[in-house]
Amino acid sequence: MAADYALLTDRAMCDAATAEIEFELKTYTTREAVGELADTRTERSKNSTAAQLAVVNSKIAAADILLATAGIDPDLLEKTTDDRAALLVRRTTLTKRGRNAEGLNHFLSEVDAEQVDAQVATLTTVKAGIATRRATLPA
Repeated sequence: MAADYALLTDRAMCDAATAEIEFELKTYTTREAVGELADTRTERSKNSTAAQLAVVNSKIAAADILLATAGIDPDLLEKTTDDRAALLVRRTTLTKRGRNAEGLNHFLSEVDAEQVDAQVATLTTVKAGIATRRATLPA
């Protein structure tokens, strides 16, 4: 539904309407900036998760080599086996975190960005319509 600019009957109303539209534009611009910040944080987190996963995988590989060593001390065998089990749990957690960050959250972020873009376009059009209406009104 198109805005009925005829409802704006004088310049003061146009100025008030413009101020409200500018405020809404600022809120959407801020929301967009926050979204970009969240994307950056997600990317950094994903990079951090990947780095942590690489470290965990290398520790698992080192434990596997140690466990494959013949004649290993029974206490060291037990400790290494326990450490490896804990590392496997950590790897699973990191792998899940990486998957979760990419799927649904990314999709919803894209939807939100599209919503913001559409709203900004609408508000910008309305602001231009108010200016056009204001120009037709007596001073």
